[in-house]
Formats: sequence, C-alpha cells, structure tokens
Amino acid sequence: MSALTLASRLRPLTLASTLLAAALMAGCAQQRTEGYYNPPAASTVTDAQAQAQAANYRTVFNAPSQLQIELKPRQPGRQQAVQQATASNEQGVTAPSYDGAESADAAAPATASTAARELIPQAQTYQGTLPCLHADMNCTAQLVTLTLAPSGQWRARISYLNGHPNAGKPAFEQGCWSALHERPPRVLLMEANGNVRADFTVPANNTLRVRAVNGHMPNLNYTLTRQPDLNPVSELDKQPAPHCGQ
Repeated sequence: MSALTLASRLRPLTLASTLLAAALMAGCAQQRTEGYYNPPAASTVTDAQAQAQAANYRTVFNAPSQLQIELKPRQPGRQQAVQQATASNEQGVTAPSYDGAESADAAAPATASTAARELIPQAQTYQGTLPCLHADMNCTAQLVTLTLAPSGQWRARISYLNGHPNAGKPAFEQGCWSALHERPPRVLLMEANGNVRADFTVPANNTLRVRAVNGHMPNLNYTLTRQPDLNPVSELDKQPAPHCGQ
C-alpha cells in the first residue's frame, strides 16, 4: 500500500480524535464553578478568618464578638431571706422582720455586737490627732489614744497639744462601742447615757477615719492609726467599768 493511501486513511482518524478531545475539555470546563481559576483575594477580615478556619471544607459557626458574664453574685430575694429566717427560727433564733424600719432598728444591737467581735477580735490601740472629743476641753484638736476591746468597751486618753494652758493634764474617757456592717465598716463610740461620742469608718485594718465627733462632721480628714503596742489606759483601772451588754 502506498504512503499516499495510508495518509488519506489516517487523516479522518486524527480529525475525529481532535474533536473528541475538544468535547471532553468543554465538558470539564462546564463542571467547574465560576471563578475556579481566578479565586478572589482575601480582602476583608472575614475572608481571612474563613480561610484560616478551612471554611471551604467544613461549616464554620462564628461566636458572638462579646460574651457577657455576670461577675456579681445574685442577691437573695425577700422570699429566700424569709425562708432562711424561718429555718433559723426553728432552732430558737428570733427571725428578723422585713416589714418596716422599726423592726430593723430593733435587730440592730445584736448585729452591731456580732460585727464588733468580728471587726476587733482582740484589743487594739489607735492614736492620732482629732477634733476635741471632750466638750469641756475648749480646744480645736488634741492627741487621742483610743483602745478598743472585743468586749465592747473603749478607753481614751485625751491630751492637749503643746501650747495649750492645760498641756500635760490629759482627760480620760471610757464607754461602750459597737460596729456596723457597712462598706467600709463603722465604729461608734458611745457614752454612758447612750449618746454617740464619735463615729468612725474603717477603710483599712489599721486605720480609723473620723466621720463625726460630738455630732459634728469635721471639714478636714482626721484618722487614728493602730499602734504596735497595746495601751490599756491604766489610769481608768480604778473606775467602774461600763456594762456594754456584749
């Protein structure tokens, strides 16, 4: 068979193979999604996060951008307080009332007594310069040494500052004190007749800050600082001790 005849027979086969290949390529191209060869660049933060999380291969659930967590404990409601009071009453403890201010004031002494023992578990002495605690001293300020006992008694040595005519002749006072559960806690110095002589706050374990003296609030900031050594104010040892009922 001549070469010319063989070439004429192979030419239709080559043409058919070319057409078949073109048809297969066209079919494959139709199966590709639009933009397969030219994927868009990650131009936003969301695209970058999706690629980092392999969003093309699995479902991604995005959490909220902020989580709100309640840090403060829930305060017990009135019903819970009544239930707690009822449980305590079954053990012989008087349950507090929630119906008015008078009942709250009636329960205040027991609360103050407990708070005093918790605040001052052992006798402590404080010292500093305060407005005049004694009404007869007729001065603007004096050096005060104050000792608080966990039994609820307080003793004070009140000295005139240098330059006063009665300097070197201190006065001595004693009475009962109580503490109030507040933030910060409060310490009340009371006279024998029950009047409040001084009102302090306790911003730190070693400090008493004056709120009022003899019913008057000072304009300046006065504090008493706890001393390393206990001062019992022994000048009052021969005086009758007050009955503080604690």
